Amino acid sequence: MVARILVGLMAAFYFLMGVLFWFQLDTQAANFAVDAVGELGRASIRADFGSFFLSIGIMCAYASWKRYGAAAGAAALLLGLALLGRFVTIILDGVAPGAVQPMVVEVVSVAILLWARKGWSKA
Repeated sequence: MVARILVGLMAAFYFLMGVLFWFQLDTQAANFAVDAVGELGRASIRADFGSFFLSIGIMCAYASWKRYGAAAGAAALLLGLALLGRFVTIILDGVAPGAVQPMVVEVVSVAILLWARKGWSKA
């Protein structure tokens, strides 16, 4: 039951993040230190960031609703790859100010999703 609640809360959080990239692009882009160059840049941020967060939110919602481990695993994979990208950045460019907070969110999210996946069916 706890896993279901936590993954459900994650669903709401990540879904909201995706929606905010669609409808409050400037605020969200600033929060992520991303700057769009022209309309194509704005479209790319909406498409890439929005779809990334919406996909995770939808997978978390489905995983929580159906207690479906494979959906939790898929969301964990996406977040794990994002975390890997952050580690690559640290190796290549060093640690940027503010880099640790999103990494902590990703690590905790992956841990919760893998824990939930382990306990749910069809993993």
